[in-house]
Amino acid sequence: MLDIIIRAPTNKSNNRQDIFLKKASVFNVSPDTNSLNKRDTKKVYNLTIAQESKAPDGFTRNMFTVNGQFPGPLIEVNKGDTLVLNVINNLDDNTTIHTHGMFQRGTPWYDGVPGQTQCAIPSKKTFTYEFQVNQSGTYWYHSHSQAQYVDGIVGALIAHDPADPYLKEYDEEIVVLLQDWYHQDVKTLLAQFLTPASNGTEPTPDNGLINGMNSYNCSGAPDGSNCVSNAPLANFTFVQGKKYRIRIINTSAFTEFIFSIDDHPMDVIEVEGTMTQRQTIHRLPINIAQRYSVIVTADKPIGKYWMRAEMETACFANQSDTLNPLVKAIVGYSGYSGSDNPNSTAWTDSQVTCIDLNSSSLKPYQTQTIPDANYKLTLNVSFQPDANGAIRGNINNSTYYIDFTSPTILKVYNNVTTFASNQNAYIIDKDEVVDIILLNTDNGEHPFHLHGHVFWVIGTGYNGTSPDYNLVNTKDPIQRDTATLPAGGWIIARFVSNNPGIWAMHCHIEVIS
Repeated sequence: MLDIIIRAPTNKSNNRQDIFLKKASVFNVSPDTNSLNKRDTKKVYNLTIAQESKAPDGFTRNMFTVNGQFPGPLIEVNKGDTLVLNVINNLDDNTTIHTHGMFQRGTPWYDGVPGQTQCAIPSKKTFTYEFQVNQSGTYWYHSHSQAQYVDGIVGALIAHDPADPYLKEYDEEIVVLLQDWYHQDVKTLLAQFLTPASNGTEPTPDNGLINGMNSYNCSGAPDGSNCVSNAPLANFTFVQGKKYRIRIINTSAFTEFIFSIDDHPMDVIEVEGTMTQRQTIHRLPINIAQRYSVIVTADKPIGKYWMRAEMETACFANQSDTLNPLVKAIVGYSGYSGSDNPNSTAWTDSQVTCIDLNSSSLKPYQTQTIPDANYKLTLNVSFQPDANGAIRGNINNSTYYIDFTSPTILKVYNNVTTFASNQNAYIIDKDEVVDIILLNTDNGEHPFHLHGHVFWVIGTGYNGTSPDYNLVNTKDPIQRDTATLPAGGWIIARFVSNNPGIWAMHCHIEVIS
């Protein structure tokens, strides 16, 4: 991970106290407060984070929940609203909440990254995030502390826009969260990974989930486990003749999926808040932290069909004999009374593994003028042993050090301009046009996410190639906030540094970021 510090002119905010913890003051929400029929108002959500024993796939384990739920409750706002999140931390550990993809324009201290934009929320304490939502699209929220979201602190965040150009082209919305799932807690996984014995090999998931559900074959569970086979799958209902906007979010720790619904083509219309021209596909590759909206027409015979999320195990360093990489849910048409499982067959289109949906075929809905870059930042991604022999991720030969007691934002407020090399801090003036050139020396792909901004993916290259500005697309590239850096390859991400603050950029493979 690295800190990108967007340096504003000399005037400072008076909100230094917002860096630190304060008690949430608004906890009683009337039913009318969160009405999506109201715009430019406050939407208030109370989020209680706790530890519970649950079995999302039939295997019982201790995990984290939000309001007793997994995944956490759906958060919905309108563009222009102020969103208030009252977070009650009932864990025995510190935590934070990051609203993934939210720009936090003017409120960088609410970005939710401990050691960077805030002090973490202590055990048994509360904290309020409050910010204006001046964007729309498909987002999510998760803990940004100690890889906790791997254990369950995740949920969808949808920002609606009455000016959405596709609003009248579908009847209903469906939110689909994809996730890999581990039967060990993330603290154990991290402890194992951060030893020389792991040789930098990320832990392989035990299963995958769709909206927090799947069935695990308990014959692969360790002796003494509390495990029940044939746990229920997620179910979705289609009404024949209706059109559905399906918002797909990959909340995984390690896994890229290929998403599809048997016999039902999908029209891509959104990539991470950027509306796109329609593109019809059958199978959608979606990497960690990426989001897409697709429109699906329920025009098939009344019956049941498989929804599939195929783990791209070709991207895994280790294969598992007990992992079933095909995660399923059931799409049933209203009016079908059969109790049988679907007998539909999967699409047979080929799909290159471990890369994004072809960015050259994703076109923005509205024409954009892409400015020329006046600042270039080259970042080499590598993996090297630390002083203890554990393999760690590096940016330009430096592993990021988190200073939990003095967040980067506090240093900036205290006029610090020189940072330790292991904070990976890069200071950029406001309103620069920046090309981040990411070079991957690793033999695995890495989904990189930039906080506080979106970027144009103007170039992508694969193993054995080098960045070539003669091949970049500055005519109609797509904007997004998370893009896959191919194994041994490169990407050029161009953005405008128009949002002063301290912003993380990191690989979203959770155990190495």
